[in-house]
Amino acid sequence: MLKNVSTGKTYRAIRHDITREKQRQNADEVHHPDEKISQIKNVLSEICGWGDLSILELFAGQGNLTKIYSEYGEVLANEYKKSIFEKLVENTKDLMLVKCNRVDSFIDFHKLISLKQKFDVIDLDPYGFPNRFFPDIFLLIDKGVLFVTMPKPYVNILNGITAAHLISYYGEQNPNEQTIIERIALWGLCHWRKVELIDSIDCKSVWRFAFAVESVKATDYTNVRNR
Repeated sequence: MLKNVSTGKTYRAIRHDITREKQRQNADEVHHPDEKISQIKNVLSEICGWGDLSILELFAGQGNLTKIYSEYGEVLANEYKKSIFEKLVENTKDLMLVKCNRVDSFIDFHKLISLKQKFDVIDLDPYGFPNRFFPDIFLLIDKGVLFVTMPKPYVNILNGITAAHLISYYGEQNPNEQTIIERIALWGLCHWRKVELIDSIDCKSVWRFAFAVESVKATDYTNVRNR
């Protein structure tokens, strides 16, 4: 594999470092706001009217999508990094239906579960793999839409930690798109949620999935009656 003589890194590793720096700077070319906004509008316009949804946006960033979601209802926008949270607050200060919350979403979503909160739409868009939210994220939605941003494993630098992480969740260190979709649907059944893919877009280094989620009775789903 080719290496840069001055740094000793492979060109793939250098490219990965450049991408991570662009992510820290919230550059549009790595966050793909236009593609995500188009998907949100296409999906939500099919299932709802305007202004009546309850929306949870995990990792809201600077609020590109928050502004769009506020057209569909009340938004709880979570962001943890102080500098980005301040920009989120500034960019959404005139949106009456948006509440900004500076929390670590990896931890805070458990609090929302304990409070028995429910949302019509959840946007799961962490700075990395979203796997740590499954399967319990489904406890926050009985009927609605779950948007998930999933980095493509094969475009990341697969060190031993990342490989072990992906194996523990997907059974392999380089799961393809179909394997990931099937596993997310399977995790839904852990909490008796029927999960169906309704849209998928390819954003270069990530996939952006939209799932329809619906709570189902175990007896109805399995066609087995309790005795």
